[in-house]
Amino acid sequence: MTHVIRTARLLLCPLRAEQAPRLAELGNDPLIAAHTANFPSPYTLACAQAYIALATESGASNPVFAIELRDGGLIGVINLKLSLRHRSGHLGYWMGAGYRGAGYMSEAARAVVDHGFRVLQLHRVESACFGFNEASARVLENAGLVAEGCKRQAFLKDGQYQDLLLFGAVSKAPY
Repeated sequence: MTHVIRTARLLLCPLRAEQAPRLAELGNDPLIAAHTANFPSPYTLACAQAYIALATESGASNPVFAIELRDGGLIGVINLKLSLRHRSGHLGYWMGAGYRGAGYMSEAARAVVDHGFRVLQLHRVESACFGFNEASARVLENAGLVAEGCKRQAFLKDGQYQDLLLFGAVSKAPY
């Protein structure tokens, strides 16, 4: 079972089936699809239901967290795709339009990176974003990941090759 993570303003907890309508509402934003690797657009209720079912099935092996305001509901999603063989995790996330720019994603990302190192005992957490996505690059830096390079024109997105900016952090814990 995926842990619940609490921050100053957020609860990060497993997605629940009853959140599918809200997930579809938030996710049906063309900007999310444009800024992520494989996000369907339009993002329908069926997409949301399938994603929640997959997240529930994968559980702790690939934790997916609903990002919820402590005093409200679902505002986004963050996940950590694990490679246990390498003790690493790949961070992925998206935030609903009305909640961007308030620091919520940086807060969630810092908490999940910390969870990866402290609870899951990962050695490394990494992520990538498109070169044009400056906001996502700031989130990753705010979460403690360091810019490691750029894979030029490495990803074909909507018929155009995009640069991928690479970020990573290594645990400071002794083994």
